[in-house]
Amino acid sequence: MHATNTRIPKYVTIKNTLIKKIENGSYLPGDAIPSDNELMRTLGVSKSTITQALKNLESEGYIVRQQGKGSFVTDRSKSQLVLSLYLCPMEQGEEQFWTSLIDEFNNANQGFSVKATFLSNEKVPLRDSLLQSFVSGNAPDILSLDGPDVAYWAYMNSLLPFDDYLDPSFLNSFMEPILLQGSYNGRLYHLGYTESTLCILYNKELFNSLNIRIPANINEAWSWEEFLSICRLIKEKTPLPYPLLMDSGRGLSPKSGEWNSYSGLPFILQNNGSLFNDDLTKTAGYINSPQSVAAMKWLGDLFHKYHYTHIEDISDCFPGDFAMSLSLPSAYFQSLKNGENVGIIPLPKGLQPATPHGSWGLCMSRQTKHPKECCQFIRYVFTIQNQLKISKYTGIPVLKEIYEVMDSFNTVSNNTNILFSQLHHSSFTRPQTPAYPFFSKQFAYAYYNIAAGTDVQTEMDHLAELVDDHLYRHNYYKMK
Repeated sequence: MHATNTRIPKYVTIKNTLIKKIENGSYLPGDAIPSDNELMRTLGVSKSTITQALKNLESEGYIVRQQGKGSFVTDRSKSQLVLSLYLCPMEQGEEQFWTSLIDEFNNANQGFSVKATFLSNEKVPLRDSLLQSFVSGNAPDILSLDGPDVAYWAYMNSLLPFDDYLDPSFLNSFMEPILLQGSYNGRLYHLGYTESTLCILYNKELFNSLNIRIPANINEAWSWEEFLSICRLIKEKTPLPYPLLMDSGRGLSPKSGEWNSYSGLPFILQNNGSLFNDDLTKTAGYINSPQSVAAMKWLGDLFHKYHYTHIEDISDCFPGDFAMSLSLPSAYFQSLKNGENVGIIPLPKGLQPATPHGSWGLCMSRQTKHPKECCQFIRYVFTIQNQLKISKYTGIPVLKEIYEVMDSFNTVSNNTNILFSQLHHSSFTRPQTPAYPFFSKQFAYAYYNIAAGTDVQTEMDHLAELVDDHLYRHNYYKMK
């Protein structure tokens, strides 16, 4: 990995020191390691630091702690291999799915087991947690990443590519956008376990009462002008505070992760705007071009000029009391628990259709010593049965075969096929550059400020300046 200033916690340093002594034979299987008090005295650290270090050693199988007796080195030659897995669940019920899947895998006696650690991106940014684990030499064997972050971690030499471990017949079972999203510089580092797109959810009863035209497919998608006229009609004819909920009512925040970019960038591309130049080394003249600026002005007007949508969190309105929502498909599948009054409409199209795709998936850590076992578990995750299970929580599956067997997916709603049509005909992959996390963060602030009413050209010029400076300072992310 490249140099970083990430500070390694004391308990990690102590844990690594003890691991080295175990692995070089200073402590043999069955030996007692120094007591907690002795470690506190010799290392000059607190009781809680020692306790945390020993808990980690025990969870990783290096020691066993016996109440009232001490901590003893285990015989790892006889113990079962345990792969560590970092997961960042994003959807309601997803942690339950992973816990069940891992339990089933472990109970099947595969010759090794998997232990999951669930991370919350809301409490501590996932990137910070991963940086800390990689720098300390304690990276997991397998980790989940959001698709657009793959290029950054691959560039940092933190990921091990799948190419040498997974056969072509297995990889050919995935939809092409999944493989595209997970690749960087010609190598495959990431396999998405779910797919996504952007859509409009609508209140069926309300739309019928107002005689609003409901597009039956992506070819019938509303134009931007028609979308505005429908928003105006809803605002005039209903007491709803906004015709359009943003992100199922969660609103817009510069700290809401990838949502701002995921929901905003498509409209730039729909207006024949662009994000970077072709070799991903420049944004000036692209992200702040007249076409891009005009698209962002159109979006900003929805908030502060027309008041058709909102910045604040009013998520209590969804799905019970709303007209439309710009949402992920997962919001639709979650809403089905409350009845069948929610439908799906394709994303409005500007001069051309453009919809985002890509979501979370699994990667192998460069630090793993067990790539074959990692891939054995990953294959298990991507069985048809498990993909059918996870699609209930996250929305769209990733295997080609799923569309042949998942009849219920198309019978739930006669508009659900819109999601698949968008993925096949109008989806784009977010820029595959290590600079994308920085770009996305800065775009989130620009979009938020534009929604609040600031000058669009000024914001987009500032965005281009920040991103291009970042690219310059990182030597345009040229591989060493």
